[in-house]
Amino acid sequence: MDRPRDILSNRNPRIEAFYWLFALAFLVLICALAYRQIFMYDEYVAMGERQSMRRVIEPGVRGDIFDRSGKLLVTNRPRFSAVVYFNEIRLQFREEYFKLKKSKIAAGEKVSYSELTREARERVLNGYVEEINRVLGTDYKLPDADFNKHFSQRVLLPFPLVKNLTPKEHAILAEKIPVDSPIQIYTDSVRYYPYGDCASHVLGYVRGNFDDVETVGMPGENLRTYTFAGKMGCTGIEKAFDEHLTGGSGAKIWVVDLDGFQYDVVADVPPTKGNSVISSLDIDIQQEMEERFGDRKGAAIAMDVRTGEVLAMVSKPAYDPNMLSPYISSKVYAEITERDAWLNRATQGLYPPGSTFKIVTACAGLMTGVIEPDSVKECLGGLKVGSRIFPCNSRYGHGNLSLSSAIAHSCNVYFYETALDCDVAAIVETAKDFGLNSWTGIELKEDAWRLSIIANPQYKRRRGDGPWLGGDTANMSIGQGYMRQTPLQMVCMTASFASKRTRTKASILRDSSHKNTLEYHGAEKLDLSESQYAAILEGMKQAVRSGTCRSAAVDGVEVAAKSGTAQVMSEGKKLALAWMISFAPADNPEIATVVIVEGEEPGDVAGGRTAGPITGAALKKYFRTRAGGINIE
Repeated sequence: MDRPRDILSNRNPRIEAFYWLFALAFLVLICALAYRQIFMYDEYVAMGERQSMRRVIEPGVRGDIFDRSGKLLVTNRPRFSAVVYFNEIRLQFREEYFKLKKSKIAAGEKVSYSELTREARERVLNGYVEEINRVLGTDYKLPDADFNKHFSQRVLLPFPLVKNLTPKEHAILAEKIPVDSPIQIYTDSVRYYPYGDCASHVLGYVRGNFDDVETVGMPGENLRTYTFAGKMGCTGIEKAFDEHLTGGSGAKIWVVDLDGFQYDVVADVPPTKGNSVISSLDIDIQQEMEERFGDRKGAAIAMDVRTGEVLAMVSKPAYDPNMLSPYISSKVYAEITERDAWLNRATQGLYPPGSTFKIVTACAGLMTGVIEPDSVKECLGGLKVGSRIFPCNSRYGHGNLSLSSAIAHSCNVYFYETALDCDVAAIVETAKDFGLNSWTGIELKEDAWRLSIIANPQYKRRRGDGPWLGGDTANMSIGQGYMRQTPLQMVCMTASFASKRTRTKASILRDSSHKNTLEYHGAEKLDLSESQYAAILEGMKQAVRSGTCRSAAVDGVEVAAKSGTAQVMSEGKKLALAWMISFAPADNPEIATVVIVEGEEPGDVAGGRTAGPITGAALKKYFRTRAGGINIE
């Protein structure tokens, strides 16, 4: 038999399997590359942009605030700073770093990258500060440690070497610093208040704001963002209308290099100025009231009876908001705090209203029928309630008095008896009808109306002071005891009575939509007959003609007013609060006022003597000017 022939072949199954495995891997690689190149293209482009682009947000300038006749109350002024951009001096940073490193190594000192970097930056920046000092003849210092924080967080923004240059310093630097110098003059804006501390509490102030700068709708939302400081209203109109006043933000998108320094702008959206606010204030009346107030503590408000627009709002002591812009120094803050000047006493001060509250007691007595317009009561200088004698303001009494005469001469006894006869509940309801425990409608955020108190038995029980007694009713009838109202609530009550309605909606805006109607004010017609209303009004007129409010008189104008002198305990001393409410012309009211002056020593203030001249000055200024409003685009 023949032997089997050996068969030779180049085919190897194991090699074929390797080929298939290689082909499969190559196919997976191709698919992965295609997926990344096609399906993930947009994501990688975005990643590249985030690495090579930065966004800089510049807040818009705030809008202006005007008084009702178009006089500028708040605006912006330029602030000049000497700055450098780190992008322009980075080579100097690097050169100084290597120079320091070489000298420290040669001296055998330990080398720390972070310490060397900080020292190099400090030396370079100090050199520029010294150059500024040589030009100006000043002694400015480099802000401590600010440059390191700026380098890590705000490298694309200008670094201020000297902030807030004076106009003279700005002019000298602009002339003497070489054009190619890294030192530049940077101009931004700060709030400016042309009238200084006048109307400071109602206008308010602003502070720097990095956190809430508007960026909605700006390009580059996915980019790392640097933001210039915006401004945020802290108090007053600045806070109440902050969104309206805030300008629209602008944005620049920069292409940056590997070190994060900018070298080209690819998008630029300019910022826009905010909207203006036309306030209801009349700066002439405001200045007159503040000047007459002098250095005393207290508050004063003038209001348009028909619309509720606030014509003036004084709070003393005041502060100059220019001192708070662009920032509040610790020294200024401490000084304002020491004078207790932060408080807006017109809206946040809570005081017993004293005898001005007798208007409410009179209304309650007439509405319940316990007194008539011609009711006469005898005053012998005091009234015994329980075991205690409650005194009148006249030691020897007023004798027989009608309601009008009791108001004119502010007889306590008349109102003690009226309140005891009609009961406390009626007085409480009348006070509530006038809004003495509710919001006035003012747009300002600093308003303490929730803390106001209309005394009543339930309140006394909650305090744990025992049951309500006749003496509590007597105290309440003349605005003493637990009673606490703000001056704004009291001027609204005065305007409401002047217009024969229960409520007046206050506003700090000049607005043609404000009406003299019950519907607009959310009020009801005062539940008094013509004769009842006339009796109270006559008493307020007599108070100005020959009673306790003579200092509020205005030649040629019939004024209705009611004074009051409340008592408070402060640091163990019994001090007085001088009140006066008024409106005029008495028979067709246009303006209502309230003035309260805080006493600082026993017996140093009294309603007619202290608050009256301020009231009279405000009314005279109003009737001399009768300023109308204008529209400002």
